[in-house]
Amino acid sequence: MANGIAPDTLPGRHRPGRRQWLGLAVVAAVVGVATVAVPPLIAPRHDPPAAASSPAPTVVSSAPATSPSASPSARFVPVTIEAEDPGNVLTGGAAPTECATCRGGARVRYLCLSCVVTLHGTVPVSGRRTVTVVYETDGYRSLKVSVNGAAPRTWQVSGPDWTTPRSFRFTADLPAGPLRVSLFNDESPAPDVDQVVIS
Repeated sequence: MANGIAPDTLPGRHRPGRRQWLGLAVVAAVVGVATVAVPPLIAPRHDPPAAASSPAPTVVSSAPATSPSASPSARFVPVTIEAEDPGNVLTGGAAPTECATCRGGARVRYLCLSCVVTLHGTVPVSGRRTVTVVYETDGYRSLKVSVNGAAPRTWQVSGPDWTTPRSFRFTADLPAGPLRVSLFNDESPAPDVDQVVIS
């Protein structure tokens, strides 16, 4: 002690006592626990990196686009025309007659030079088609066939009697639309015609 003043009491040279040291230690411990147990009130913000801007995805459909006015394509179905059908045209002495063995219950007979039966029908789709002519006859005869006004072709046919259906066929390129098949014979007796089938 100098000049009657203890060193601890000199101005600017104050030294904490034991009790003060103990208090400071407790405060430091509490602050340390609080720092560990309590998260900071203002946490640092970590935003993810901004994604590169890209256009919205485009959906592509594999189905073909359809128009409300579009209609499904026409499909070919076989066309059967009975010779005795009222929609056909008979000229000269050609006339229908009942026939128990014919598919439509009748056939057309008496075909000659001026005796013609012209069958009328409709072809739904153009293309190469098979034309089948069903007939009945009692022996060897000839029949001429004209399709849509083309030059007629002659077919030699035969049969055992007037009750047994027979047939012959040929191919023809037919357009879609109205169909006319004329059958006759201008040179000799013709067979009776039952029906014509387009397939």
